[in-house]
Amino acid sequence: MSNDYHLPDGPPRYGDRAFTPGEGPSGAAARVEEAAEGAARLSLDDMAAAIDRRLESAWAEVPDPSVTALRNDYPEELAAARALVNVHLGTQRQWRLKAEGIRDKRLAATTGRRRASGRARKILLLRVGLIIALIAPPAYIVCTNQNDLVKLVVTGAVCLIAAFVGGHYLTVMARVPVMPTIRGPWLTEIREDIVNATLVAILLNKGIFVQGTTMAAARRGWQSIQVAAKAAAGIHA
Repeated sequence: MSNDYHLPDGPPRYGDRAFTPGEGPSGAAARVEEAAEGAARLSLDDMAAAIDRRLESAWAEVPDPSVTALRNDYPEELAAARALVNVHLGTQRQWRLKAEGIRDKRLAATTGRRRASGRARKILLLRVGLIIALIAPPAYIVCTNQNDLVKLVVTGAVCLIAAFVGGHYLTVMARVPVMPTIRGPWLTEIREDIVNATLVAILLNKGIFVQGTTMAAARRGWQSIQVAAKAAAGIHA
């Protein structure tokens, strides 16, 4: 994939991937792909936990001025950080689908257990029965009396309510963990946290001095994501 992070012949444009502690001017290790690679391993549950933690954190209410200044001062490096994150995560939709796939793999054992017990087949049959039960009344009215719009509307409303109630009941019976709700703007916020951490790593690898407080502020979001992911892993272990 062509991007601003890699040179035409393949190697990274910025930094040494074998960077070791103490080599940077700030005395800290900075492997440029660390945050992006870690983010690519997040599951949907990790994302949800990271978003919740960020929403509850006081530091995330407004952008840190020092981080904003750092991004403005180094536009080329910021573009490289974005390119590197894009390489590992893809678009927002691709990142979310990748995280959903990781979650599905984690739930594979649970799904297999449901199949072995016969519960999965029972739930499938119930779902099919619910679909038929919801389609049949409106279809009957349309076939027998198309002009009775009041009856059709009332029947449609009843079927809609039945769909919500029946779907909820089947979800509870299936005992499958609820799919987290991931909102696009909030996902963008944690993605920018990953970009900030990557930007700092690129600057350190280029030998550019970064104030300790600015470095901490830029890495804070990625560290918060790691803490949340670790907590989520403990829950699902």
